[in-house]
Amino acid sequence: MLNIKLKKSKPISIFGSLMMLNMVFGSLANPVNAEKTTTQTSNSDYGLPSHRRDGGSRSSKGNCLADADSRNLTALIPEKTVGVNVSATPKLFFYVPKVSKEKTLEFVLRNQQDELIYEAFLTTEGKGIMSVDLPANVQKDIIEQDNKYHWYLSMICNSEERSRDIVVEGWMRQSTVDVATQQKLDRTNPAQQAELYRDRGFWYDALSVLADNQQSAEELPIIRAKWTELLESVGLKEVANAPFIESQLIESSIKK
Repeated sequence: MLNIKLKKSKPISIFGSLMMLNMVFGSLANPVNAEKTTTQTSNSDYGLPSHRRDGGSRSSKGNCLADADSRNLTALIPEKTVGVNVSATPKLFFYVPKVSKEKTLEFVLRNQQDELIYEAFLTTEGKGIMSVDLPANVQKDIIEQDNKYHWYLSMICNSEERSRDIVVEGWMRQSTVDVATQQKLDRTNPAQQAELYRDRGFWYDALSVLADNQQSAEELPIIRAKWTELLESVGLKEVANAPFIESQLIESSIKK
């Protein structure tokens, strides 16, 4: 049994009473500020192993990076936390460095029991930011809400010696957005949507809405500024201005 001693409370002064009232009414008068602190990131989203940047061993034979000045393969994610998303077809973004020849990349998604959920092989040319889309049927039929999924992206330097792959990894979790937030999303522009998503912990959606809305020349400067701001906020300033590049799906497989 807990042994709890009760202390006699001291009288509250008039000044103290006024201070308490100001705090109460101040919080009621500023619901937006109170709401902004809420997020979909839970305590269990921290501490899982992640590795968002990898350049491989530059002195190793078979390394496919073009030169020592090439930036590392980089996942555009915050460090040490799970990326939460609400989209039915979430996108993950990666900075792909310059390589000495055409590169093949492998994307793998596994559940917490380390069972394979999805695997895809892709090719891309040049250096810049590419996206990997998770197919809608994977999200609809396999991904369970609030479960965590471990993903990997490997740059294959030598298909016969996969130990030389350049690899990044992280986690994702599917969640939902509350009604009030959805109503705000429906009446705001892409830059504001990205801000709302970021504030509530939906990192993948924040980047996706900016990447998918760059057609308007009028809004492009604002969108690019917000993109840079988001990446700088998680320590990825060095790749914020990299161009977007296309990737081509070679083959894929989905858990039956």
